[in-house]
Amino acid sequence: MTRHMPEQARREQILSAARRCFIENGYHPTRMDDIAKAAGLSKGGVYFHFKSKQDVFDSLVDEEFAQSMAFLRGVNAGDRPIGEKMQGIGQHFLDYFAQAPDAPRFFVVMGEMALRDAQVTKKLVEMQTAFIAEVTKLVEQGIKEGIFRDVDPPAVAAMLKALVDGVEGLNAIGYPLDVPRYLAASLDMLLEGLRKR
Repeated sequence: MTRHMPEQARREQILSAARRCFIENGYHPTRMDDIAKAAGLSKGGVYFHFKSKQDVFDSLVDEEFAQSMAFLRGVNAGDRPIGEKMQGIGQHFLDYFAQAPDAPRFFVVMGEMALRDAQVTKKLVEMQTAFIAEVTKLVEQGIKEGIFRDVDPPAVAAMLKALVDGVEGLNAIGYPLDVPRYLAASLDMLLEGLRKR
């Protein structure tokens, strides 16, 4: 018998187990039985919190998005100069990859699902659009401060997002990344490329 836990803690337990299952086995081969076993619960215990495997997956995607957006919106809400903000974002991703080494692999699972499921595709496009809109604000701030050249902010923001996604993809397949080194090189390339001469 499993001990009683607050509902949110139990949901997090299930989501953590599901993330491992999806990463190790892929979405389609994973069954609710697998998630229940990985969480140390009965299948009924999982169904009490989630109506389906898709519901579990959607919750994981929503959680990833909510964390990313909360961070970016917090950065944009601050009044620090753009250089400090960009350094802070770089450090955030450095910490993120160190603390959640499987996160890039789940990113790949999300991409795989987007290729197979139109609803997941729609959701991920909406999320990417919102993320890029927040990064666009940072680029606009850099231009306004006279630090960045007069570039196309949404296009640059989309390319910055693609850069982060590319690093995640390399990390997911096990490419040997010295993250601090690559982060420093990326920031230098970015800031020097955008810097107003």
